[in-house]
Amino acid sequence: MSEEKEETRIVITYGKKNIGVYLNNPDATTKELLIMYRCFVSVLINDMVIRGMTVSEALKNIRRSYKDAIKMYADDVSGK
Repeated sequence: MSEEKEETRIVITYGKKNIGVYLNNPDATTKELLIMYRCFVSVLINDMVIRGMTVSEALKNIRRSYKDAIKMYADDVSGK
Protein backbone atom coordinates (compact mmCIF):
# COMPACT_ATOMS: atom_id res chain seq x y z
CA MET A 1 0.00 0.00 0.00
CA SER A 2 1.67 3.21 -1.12
CA GLU A 3 1.15 6.27 0.98
CA GLU A 4 0.40 9.45 -0.96
CA LYS A 5 2.57 12.40 -0.11
CA GLU A 6 0.51 15.27 1.24
CA GLU A 7 1.51 18.71 0.05
CA THR A 8 2.03 21.30 2.74
CA ARG A 9 0.57 24.57 1.56
CA ILE A 10 0.47 28.07 2.96
CA VAL A 11 -1.45 30.99 1.52
CA ILE A 12 0.17 34.40 1.75
CA THR A 13 -1.69 37.64 1.20
CA TYR A 14 0.60 39.82 -0.87
CA GLY A 15 -0.91 43.22 -1.55
CA LYS A 16 -4.48 42.32 -2.42
CA LYS A 17 -3.60 38.96 -3.97
CA ASN A 18 -3.48 35.58 -2.28
CA ILE A 19 -0.49 33.52 -3.33
CA GLY A 20 -0.48 29.80 -2.58
CA VAL A 21 2.93 28.33 -1.91
CA TYR A 22 3.62 24.63 -1.52
CA LEU A 23 6.47 24.24 0.93
CA ASN A 24 7.61 20.94 -0.54
CA ASN A 25 7.09 21.94 -4.17
CA PRO A 26 10.33 21.56 -6.11
CA ASP A 27 8.78 23.64 -8.91
CA ALA A 28 8.13 26.72 -6.77
CA THR A 29 9.46 29.84 -8.41
CA THR A 30 12.15 31.96 -6.84
CA LYS A 31 9.60 34.77 -6.57
CA GLU A 32 7.17 32.53 -4.64
CA LEU A 33 9.92 31.38 -2.29
CA LEU A 34 11.19 34.91 -1.67
CA ILE A 35 7.67 36.18 -0.95
CA MET A 36 7.17 33.31 1.50
CA TYR A 37 10.52 34.06 3.16
CA ARG A 38 9.82 37.80 3.46
CA CYS A 39 6.42 37.16 5.00
CA PHE A 40 7.87 34.67 7.46
CA VAL A 41 10.65 37.05 8.52
CA SER A 42 8.19 39.92 8.94
CA VAL A 43 5.95 37.83 11.20
CA LEU A 44 8.96 36.56 13.16
CA ILE A 45 10.35 40.07 13.74
CA ASN A 46 6.91 41.31 14.80
CA ASP A 47 6.57 38.42 17.26
CA MET A 48 10.01 39.08 18.76
CA VAL A 49 9.22 42.78 19.22
CA ILE A 50 5.87 41.96 20.85
CA ARG A 51 7.75 39.68 23.26
CA GLY A 52 10.01 42.55 24.32
CA MET A 53 13.01 42.58 21.98
CA THR A 54 14.11 45.73 20.28
CA VAL A 55 13.96 45.73 16.48
CA SER A 56 17.77 45.76 16.45
CA GLU A 57 17.94 42.62 18.64
CA ALA A 58 15.32 40.88 16.52
CA LEU A 59 17.22 41.63 13.32
CA LYS A 60 20.46 40.39 14.86
CA ASN A 61 18.74 37.09 15.77
CA ILE A 62 17.28 36.77 12.26
CA ARG A 63 20.70 37.34 10.66
CA ARG A 64 22.29 34.76 12.95
CA SER A 65 19.57 32.20 12.26
CA TYR A 66 19.75 32.43 8.48
CA LYS A 67 23.57 32.24 8.56
CA ASP A 68 23.25 29.09 10.71
CA ALA A 69 20.63 27.66 8.34
CA ILE A 70 22.86 28.28 5.31
CA LYS A 71 25.83 26.65 7.07
CA MET A 72 23.71 23.62 8.04
CA TYR A 73 22.48 23.29 4.45
CA ALA A 74 26.02 23.58 3.05
CA ASP A 75 27.28 20.96 5.53
CA ASP A 76 24.39 18.65 4.60
CA VAL A 77 24.99 19.00 0.87
CA SER A 78 28.74 18.49 1.23
CA GLY A 79 28.24 15.42 3.46
CA LYS A 80 29.87 16.83 6.60
